[in-house]
Amino acid sequence: MAFSDFKSIEQVLERYPLEYERAGFLPDVRLELPPALKENLNFALARQAAQESEIFYRESLIYPLLQEVWKLHPRLKLWVNRGLRYDEELFGEPDYFVAAETQGEIVSRLVRKPLLAVAEAKRQDFEAGWGQCLAEMIACQKLNADEQLSIYGIVTTGSVWEFGKLTGAAFKHDPLPRSIADAPQVLGLLEFIFADCERQLGV
Repeated sequence: MAFSDFKSIEQVLERYPLEYERAGFLPDVRLELPPALKENLNFALARQAAQESEIFYRESLIYPLLQEVWKLHPRLKLWVNRGLRYDEELFGEPDYFVAAETQGEIVSRLVRKPLLAVAEAKRQDFEAGWGQCLAEMIACQKLNADEQLSIYGIVTTGSVWEFGKLTGAAFKHDPLPRSIADAPQVLGLLEFIFADCERQLGV
């Protein structure tokens, strides 16, 4: 099944059983936005219409925040709409995922050690967003062939951000959504996750 064929966490668990827990795992951290990013976000939010396209949220809110944190981690690569395949059951094109940067290295494949999957909650459907995201996280775990590595997952509309973590056969789903209204908190959590992904790359 393609990642987008999974429409809920329950559907994923039926095919790939995991220990599921609704529990917090993220620290209380914040990171101040650079002035240019803050100005751009405020402009986008102030000019937001009653109904906007998904592209508006992607280009105005989601990608700018991911890119800002990516700048701080040169050992990571942020992929956008790049195909990812484990087998005939787990494949597709994640909205975003973060893996090891391979530029300048001799490699057998461009994508190495994917550690974070980000799915857009299209039409604000977090249930389907998490079905897709968890399937992508499992694919990342299987591609890495190392269940000791933690795989992070994010589902977001751009305005609301939800977080998950897969380690071994245990999936933690943070019950507390974060809001773009507290952008420093969202940016701080993204920085925490990117830093842990980079740490897991080793020396």
